[in-house]
Order: sequence, then structure tokens, then C-alpha cells
Amino acid sequence: MKKGDTIETQSAFLKNNYKLIIFPALNKKNEGVINFRLIHNNKENTQLLVDTFIANYRPYYEGVDFQNYFTLQSNGGGTSNYYFWLYEKETGNEILTGICGDFDLKNELILYTDEDNGYNKYIYDVNTKVKTLIELPYELMDKHECTKYNNSPKTLYIKKVTKEYYYLAFEICEPLLVQFKVKKAAQL
Repeated sequence: MKKGDTIETQSAFLKNNYKLIIFPALNKKNEGVINFRLIHNNKENTQLLVDTFIANYRPYYEGVDFQNYFTLQSNGGGTSNYYFWLYEKETGNEILTGICGDFDLKNELILYTDEDNGYNKYIYDVNTKVKTLIELPYELMDKHECTKYNNSPKTLYIKKVTKEYYYLAFEICEPLLVQFKVKKAAQL
């Protein structure tokens, strides 16, 4: 840790009466680490978050709170990507990680890029734990000036959800609505 750097504690109240606290600490070797603690019904669960005080690697709570899960986010240590980590509230265990796309809090969905799986895009249903592959419609994208360029997939968001489909749109194209639908993956 550089002299003058300050790692401040962050706390937030989450759904279902959980409190999240992210705080600096020292491990058994007297090295700086960042932990998080979940408090619920007078029970505390403390987990190691990162084993460094380097600010670029420090995940923050950014308000993405589902009923039984929450995310922490960070720029991932100097890359141009913004990452998320999905945690289960009850256990504090990490469930999923990826490059941020969109969070649909109402439907409890995460649109993300999986860099460990060929940088494919997915929608993850937090409740059913089903991952749906998003195949970009390049034929549609080639027809619109706003989606012809490499950065347009980064502007995807979840526009609408029905029983069978996810409707995705490109924010970069608004006010023009350029959208496509993806059939939901079946539950296992």
C-alpha cells in the first residue's frame, strides 16, 4: 500500500435484512487484505475478498441486489473491462463472475461476457441458475449504422422478458430501437 492511500470501509443494507460490510484487514501474516462480512439475524459470515490493497483490484458494492444474491464490481485491475462477482447472501460463496453487461433487477437477470468461455455473451437467471447463450445477430447488425462497429455489443441491454424469450436492444442505437430476441435456455 502506498503511503497516503486510504482503503475505506463500505457498508450497505441489502434485501432480506442483510447488511454487507467491505473492510480492510490484516491476515495472519500481517499483510493487507480486504474482506467482506454479511450480517443477518445476528449471524456474521466473513469472507476474504481480495488479498491486496491495490485500489484497481478492489471490488465495490454498486447497488446490484437480488433477493438471495448480490454483486460486487471492479474494473479488474487496469483492463478496459468492468467485472462483477455474484455472491450468495446465505453462504457468502461466489456463484458467478464475468464482464459486466446489464443487470435486470426486476427479473433477476445478468447479461454478461464470459472471458473464460471464448468471450461469449450470456444471460444468467439468478433464480433458476440457467445460462442462456446470446448469439449476436450479425446480419441484423450489418443493416444498421449504429451496430456496424466493434463496440456495439458492449451496449446491449435487456429490453423485455417474456415466458419464452429475452429481448435485447443496443443502447448505442437509441432513439432508434434495434432489438432481437433469444429463446430462453431450458432448465435442467
